[in-house]
Amino acid sequence: MGSRTAPRARRRAFAALAVLALLAALAGCGGEEESTTETSAAGGEARQLTPSQEAKRAELKERIGKAREKKEAQEEKAAEAESKPPPEPEGPAPTPSGSLRNEGTEEVAPDVPTAKGGDNSIQEYGTEGPAAERVAAAGILQAYLEARAAGEWATACAYLSASMKEGLAQFGGQGKGSDAPTCAETMRALTQGAPKKALREAAEIRVVSMRIEDEQAFLIYENGKGTPSAIPMADEDGEWRVAAIDGSALFLGA
Repeated sequence: MGSRTAPRARRRAFAALAVLALLAALAGCGGEEESTTETSAAGGEARQLTPSQEAKRAELKERIGKAREKKEAQEEKAAEAESKPPPEPEGPAPTPSGSLRNEGTEEVAPDVPTAKGGDNSIQEYGTEGPAAERVAAAGILQAYLEARAAGEWATACAYLSASMKEGLAQFGGQGKGSDAPTCAETMRALTQGAPKKALREAAEIRVVSMRIEDEQAFLIYENGKGTPSAIPMADEDGEWRVAAIDGSALFLGA
Protein backbone atom coordinates (compact mmCIF):
# COMPACT_ATOMS: atom_id res chain seq x y z
CA MET A 1 0.00 0.00 0.00
CA GLY A 2 2.81 2.41 0.94
CA SER A 3 4.76 1.68 -2.26
CA ARG A 4 1.82 2.77 -4.45
CA THR A 5 1.05 5.83 -2.30
CA ALA A 6 4.51 7.39 -2.67
CA PRO A 7 4.49 7.63 -6.51
CA ARG A 8 0.92 8.97 -6.38
CA ALA A 9 1.97 11.63 -3.88
CA ARG A 10 4.96 12.55 -6.04
CA ARG A 11 2.70 12.93 -9.11
CA ARG A 12 0.39 15.26 -7.15
CA ALA A 13 3.40 17.29 -6.01
CA PHE A 14 4.73 17.60 -9.56
CA ALA A 15 1.26 18.64 -10.81
CA ALA A 16 1.05 21.29 -8.11
CA LEU A 17 4.50 22.61 -9.04
CA ALA A 18 3.52 22.74 -12.74
CA VAL A 19 0.40 24.78 -11.92
CA LEU A 20 2.46 27.18 -9.80
CA ALA A 21 5.01 27.56 -12.60
CA LEU A 22 2.28 28.30 -15.13
CA LEU A 23 0.65 30.87 -12.81
CA ALA A 24 4.04 32.51 -12.27
CA ALA A 25 4.61 32.74 -16.03
CA LEU A 26 1.20 34.31 -16.60
CA ALA A 27 1.73 36.77 -13.76
CA GLY A 28 5.07 37.77 -15.27
CA CYS A 29 3.32 38.92 -18.47
CA GLY A 30 1.73 41.80 -16.60
CA GLY A 31 4.97 43.02 -15.04
CA GLU A 32 7.44 45.60 -16.26
CA GLU A 33 9.53 43.00 -18.11
CA GLU A 34 7.86 40.73 -20.66
CA SER A 35 8.39 37.01 -20.26
CA THR A 36 9.84 35.08 -23.14
CA THR A 37 7.51 32.17 -22.27
CA GLU A 38 4.31 31.52 -24.22
CA THR A 39 1.50 29.05 -23.62
CA SER A 40 0.69 26.50 -26.27
CA ALA A 41 -2.89 26.82 -27.49
CA ALA A 42 -3.14 23.07 -28.00
CA GLY A 43 -1.93 21.59 -24.73
CA GLY A 44 -1.72 24.57 -22.40
CA GLU A 45 2.00 23.86 -21.89
CA ALA A 46 4.55 26.64 -21.47
CA ARG A 47 7.25 26.88 -24.13
CA GLN A 48 10.31 29.06 -24.47
CA LEU A 49 10.55 31.48 -27.42
CA THR A 50 13.59 31.17 -29.61
CA PRO A 51 15.75 34.29 -30.08
CA SER A 52 14.42 34.74 -33.64
CA GLN A 53 10.81 34.50 -32.44
CA GLU A 54 11.53 36.97 -29.67
CA ALA A 55 13.08 39.37 -32.19
CA LYS A 56 10.08 39.09 -34.53
CA ARG A 57 7.67 39.76 -31.68
CA ALA A 58 9.68 42.81 -30.59
CA GLU A 59 9.76 44.08 -34.18
CA LEU A 60 5.98 43.65 -34.56
CA LYS A 61 5.36 45.43 -31.26
CA GLU A 62 7.58 48.32 -32.38
CA ARG A 63 5.77 48.61 -35.74
CA ILE A 64 2.38 48.66 -34.02
CA GLY A 65 3.60 51.34 -31.63
CA LYS A 66 4.93 53.51 -34.46
CA ALA A 67 1.67 53.13 -36.42
CA ARG A 68 -0.32 54.16 -33.35
CA GLU A 69 1.94 57.17 -32.75
CA LYS A 70 1.61 58.22 -36.41
CA LYS A 71 -2.18 57.98 -36.30
CA GLU A 72 -2.34 59.99 -33.06
CA ALA A 73 -0.04 62.65 -34.54
CA GLN A 74 -2.21 62.91 -37.66
CA GLU A 75 -5.37 63.22 -35.57
CA GLU A 76 -3.77 65.88 -33.38
CA LYS A 77 -2.62 67.81 -36.45
CA ALA A 78 -6.09 67.59 -38.03
CA ALA A 79 -7.81 68.73 -34.82
CA GLU A 80 -5.39 71.65 -34.51
CA ALA A 81 -5.98 72.68 -38.13
CA GLU A 82 -9.75 72.54 -37.67
CA SER A 83 -9.61 74.73 -34.55
CA LYS A 84 -7.65 77.48 -36.28
CA PRO A 85 -9.28 80.21 -38.37
CA PRO A 86 -9.37 79.09 -42.01
CA PRO A 87 -6.90 80.57 -44.50
CA GLU A 88 -7.99 83.75 -46.26
CA PRO A 89 -9.34 82.91 -49.73
CA GLU A 90 -6.88 83.72 -52.50
CA GLY A 91 -7.67 85.35 -55.82
CA PRO A 92 -10.85 87.06 -56.95
CA ALA A 93 -14.18 85.81 -55.62
CA PRO A 94 -16.33 83.94 -58.15
CA THR A 95 -18.99 86.67 -58.33
CA PRO A 96 -19.36 90.21 -59.69
CA SER A 97 -17.91 92.79 -57.31
CA GLY A 98 -20.57 95.38 -58.06
CA SER A 99 -24.04 95.69 -56.54
CA LEU A 100 -26.93 93.80 -58.10
CA ARG A 101 -29.96 95.80 -59.14
CA ASN A 102 -32.13 94.01 -56.58
CA GLU A 103 -29.78 94.62 -53.63
CA GLY A 104 -31.64 95.14 -50.35
CA THR A 105 -35.00 94.05 -51.81
CA GLU A 106 -37.07 90.86 -51.91
CA GLU A 107 -36.84 90.84 -55.71
CA VAL A 108 -35.11 87.80 -57.25
CA ALA A 109 -31.62 88.50 -58.63
CA PRO A 110 -31.36 88.96 -62.42
CA ASP A 111 -29.47 85.74 -63.27
CA VAL A 112 -31.38 83.49 -60.90
CA PRO A 113 -33.85 81.07 -62.56
CA THR A 114 -37.24 80.48 -60.97
CA ALA A 115 -39.89 77.79 -61.29
CA LYS A 116 -43.05 79.13 -62.83
CA GLY A 117 -45.82 78.37 -60.36
CA GLY A 118 -43.39 76.24 -58.35
CA ASP A 119 -41.26 76.48 -55.22
CA ASN A 120 -38.99 79.54 -55.29
CA SER A 121 -38.49 79.75 -51.53
CA ILE A 122 -34.69 79.82 -51.79
CA GLN A 123 -34.58 82.34 -54.64
CA GLU A 124 -36.95 84.61 -52.67
CA TYR A 125 -35.47 83.92 -49.21
CA GLY A 126 -34.98 87.07 -47.12
CA THR A 127 -33.53 89.93 -49.15
CA GLU A 128 -30.65 90.32 -51.57
CA GLY A 129 -27.46 90.93 -49.58
CA PRO A 130 -24.94 93.74 -50.05
CA ALA A 131 -22.22 93.20 -52.65
CA ALA A 132 -19.48 93.08 -50.00
CA GLU A 133 -21.23 90.26 -48.12
CA ARG A 134 -21.81 88.30 -51.32
CA VAL A 135 -18.17 88.65 -52.38
CA ALA A 136 -16.89 87.57 -48.96
CA ALA A 137 -19.21 84.57 -48.72
CA ALA A 138 -18.51 83.51 -52.31
CA GLY A 139 -14.77 83.50 -51.60
CA ILE A 140 -15.29 81.31 -48.53
CA LEU A 141 -17.47 78.86 -50.44
CA GLN A 142 -14.99 78.56 -53.30
CA ALA A 143 -12.07 78.03 -50.88
CA TYR A 144 -14.04 75.29 -49.10
CA LEU A 145 -14.91 73.51 -52.34
CA GLU A 146 -11.34 73.74 -53.63
CA ALA A 147 -9.93 72.34 -50.36
CA ARG A 148 -12.42 69.48 -50.52
CA ALA A 149 -11.56 68.73 -54.15
CA ALA A 150 -7.85 68.65 -53.22
CA GLY A 151 -8.47 66.25 -50.35
CA GLU A 152 -7.40 68.85 -47.78
CA TRP A 153 -10.07 67.73 -45.34
CA ALA A 154 -8.92 69.66 -42.25
CA THR A 155 -8.74 72.92 -44.21
CA ALA A 156 -12.17 72.26 -45.72
CA CYS A 157 -13.59 71.65 -42.23
CA ALA A 158 -12.18 74.97 -41.03
CA TYR A 159 -14.53 76.75 -43.46
CA LEU A 160 -17.61 74.95 -42.07
CA SER A 161 -19.99 76.39 -39.51
CA ALA A 162 -19.87 75.15 -35.92
CA SER A 163 -23.25 73.44 -36.25
CA MET A 164 -22.11 71.64 -39.40
CA LYS A 165 -18.95 70.38 -37.68
CA GLU A 166 -21.04 69.15 -34.77
CA GLY A 167 -23.39 67.40 -37.16
CA LEU A 168 -20.49 65.65 -38.89
CA ALA A 169 -19.09 64.52 -35.53
CA GLN A 170 -22.47 63.05 -34.55
CA PHE A 171 -22.77 61.38 -37.93
CA GLY A 172 -19.28 59.91 -37.62
CA GLY A 173 -19.96 58.30 -34.26
CA GLN A 174 -20.22 58.85 -30.55
CA GLY A 175 -16.64 57.94 -29.67
CA LYS A 176 -14.79 59.82 -26.97
CA GLY A 177 -11.20 60.92 -26.65
CA SER A 178 -8.88 59.36 -29.21
CA ASP A 179 -11.77 57.22 -30.54
CA ALA A 180 -13.88 60.24 -31.51
CA PRO A 181 -13.76 60.88 -35.28
CA THR A 182 -12.59 64.31 -36.39
CA CYS A 183 -14.52 66.41 -38.89
CA ALA A 184 -11.77 65.69 -41.43
CA GLU A 185 -12.08 61.92 -40.97
CA THR A 186 -15.85 61.99 -41.36
CA MET A 187 -15.70 64.22 -44.44
CA ARG A 188 -13.08 62.00 -46.04
CA ALA A 189 -15.29 58.96 -45.42
CA LEU A 190 -18.34 60.70 -46.88
CA THR A 191 -16.60 61.88 -50.05
CA GLN A 192 -14.12 59.06 -50.71
CA GLY A 193 -16.46 57.47 -53.24
CA ALA A 194 -17.04 60.69 -55.20
CA PRO A 195 -15.14 60.98 -58.51
CA LYS A 196 -12.37 63.59 -58.37
CA LYS A 197 -13.66 65.12 -61.58
CA ALA A 198 -17.06 65.71 -59.97
CA LEU A 199 -15.44 67.39 -56.95
CA ARG A 200 -13.38 69.66 -59.23
CA GLU A 201 -16.47 70.60 -61.25
CA ALA A 202 -18.33 71.36 -58.03
CA ALA A 203 -15.58 73.85 -57.13
CA GLU A 204 -15.95 75.78 -60.41
CA ILE A 205 -18.72 78.09 -59.27
CA ARG A 206 -20.22 81.42 -60.32
CA VAL A 207 -22.23 83.03 -57.52
CA VAL A 208 -25.18 85.04 -58.83
CA SER A 209 -27.10 85.88 -55.65
CA MET A 210 -26.97 85.91 -51.86
CA ARG A 211 -30.22 85.88 -49.94
CA ILE A 212 -29.83 86.94 -46.30
CA GLU A 213 -32.14 86.82 -43.31
CA ASP A 214 -30.62 87.59 -39.91
CA GLU A 215 -27.53 85.37 -39.51
CA GLN A 216 -28.59 82.84 -42.13
CA ALA A 217 -28.16 83.02 -45.88
CA PHE A 218 -28.26 81.11 -49.14
CA LEU A 219 -25.65 81.50 -51.86
CA ILE A 220 -27.14 80.79 -55.27
CA TYR A 221 -24.60 79.78 -57.90
CA GLU A 222 -23.86 77.78 -61.02
CA ASN A 223 -21.40 74.89 -60.78
CA GLY A 224 -18.94 73.72 -63.41
CA LYS A 225 -21.75 72.07 -65.37
CA GLY A 226 -23.87 75.22 -65.30
CA THR A 227 -26.39 73.67 -62.89
CA PRO A 228 -28.23 76.31 -60.79
CA SER A 229 -27.56 75.39 -57.17
CA ALA A 230 -27.78 76.78 -53.65
CA ILE A 231 -25.98 76.23 -50.37
CA PRO A 232 -26.75 77.55 -46.87
CA MET A 233 -24.28 79.87 -45.13
CA ALA A 234 -24.07 80.97 -41.49
CA ASP A 235 -22.74 84.22 -40.01
CA GLU A 236 -20.47 83.39 -37.06
CA ASP A 237 -19.01 86.43 -35.32
CA GLY A 238 -19.08 88.45 -38.51
CA GLU A 239 -17.55 85.73 -40.70
CA TRP A 240 -19.49 83.66 -43.19
CA ARG A 241 -19.14 79.90 -42.89
CA VAL A 242 -20.44 77.06 -45.08
CA ALA A 243 -23.42 75.40 -43.38
CA ALA A 244 -23.68 72.24 -45.52
CA ILE A 245 -21.24 69.67 -46.84
CA ASP A 246 -22.48 70.28 -50.38
CA GLY A 247 -24.88 72.44 -52.38
CA SER A 248 -28.17 71.28 -53.87
CA ALA A 249 -29.53 71.84 -57.36
CA LEU A 250 -32.49 74.24 -57.49
CA PHE A 251 -35.71 72.46 -58.32
CA LEU A 252 -37.15 74.27 -61.34
CA GLY A 253 -39.85 71.80 -62.29
CA ALA A 254 -40.12 69.61 -65.36
